[in-house]
Amino acid sequence: MINKLVEIADKLSNARKQDPELVARMEMATQGQSPRFLLISPINRSSQDLQLFGLKMGDAFQGTRAPRMPLLPPERSPILFTGPAAYNKGFPDKRGVILTFEHDESEDIIHQSIDSVISHPDVIGLPILAFRVNYDIGSVRIIAHSRGRNYETENWLLSRIRCPGALDSNTLVLICSDSRVQPPVTPEGVPMAIQTLGGYIPRYSNVEDETYQLNKFFETWLDPTNKSQEIIIIAHGNFEGDGPSCGAGQACLHPERVKNPLLQPIIRQLQEAAQPFEQKPAEDAETRVKSLCSAIRDNLLSYPAVSSIAHLRKEEFIETLLMDTVTNVLSTLNI
Repeated sequence: MINKLVEIADKLSNARKQDPELVARMEMATQGQSPRFLLISPINRSSQDLQLFGLKMGDAFQGTRAPRMPLLPPERSPILFTGPAAYNKGFPDKRGVILTFEHDESEDIIHQSIDSVISHPDVIGLPILAFRVNYDIGSVRIIAHSRGRNYETENWLLSRIRCPGALDSNTLVLICSDSRVQPPVTPEGVPMAIQTLGGYIPRYSNVEDETYQLNKFFETWLDPTNKSQEIIIIAHGNFEGDGPSCGAGQACLHPERVKNPLLQPIIRQLQEAAQPFEQKPAEDAETRVKSLCSAIRDNLLSYPAVSSIAHLRKEEFIETLLMDTVTNVLSTLNI
């Protein structure tokens, strides 16, 4: 599976180099990122949402919501929501926060999620663009609400709608929120994705916070009889010799330099998680994100639903890959 992903990513990178628009986007990506949207998607629809709205490299910084569960308020969802939203504050050309929901999700889930978004101080003033989606047919409906909308942007997004490609529900990737990196295509389609700063998830806490929701997702998704299921941790950075590092990886080398009071403790958490896996303090972001991969894997195994499957599997089902920020080419990393 890993070798196939590397091969597909290489072919797609070569194809992108033949597209003038994508070449221009890659050139812009070498200078940094300036996404227009914060896109908060259910784990099982994250990759498809990019296709649904025709969003390409650099268009959307991403956060994560557990499927069929409400987005939790900032204090209960520091990694899945608060961190990406706080990091997104630093971008200059923001047009709104996109929230997507399955077409049959309850009104309670939708309204609780919108309330959580507006309670985050770093998204105050941004339009909330909420949509119900039938992913099977590519049908989208605007969710009317009174918490701040932008009709022009809603209609612009609707004008771009297209039916997304096939979902590979056997593959879950943990990948950075960075707008320049996208979950890699698999032989079966696009994978499910948890997108956070550095692709990091915290240890299971056994309280009703984001880790409780994540474990519920893992319980629903993981099937001890399905040997095709795989979790892939992806670290991104300058892995081809001339490109930008992971912003979160760079920031967690010196978290004291982060001035945003909501963002700094999250960046510090990444630093503290990675350090035990380093023989000496990391001197660059690429070394740090590799260490962070080890921490993420360790944290994954703290979730009861993941640990129970790991004990049953003889073969490894948590893998790690490196992704170049600009080309999105993949390479292997042995931990």
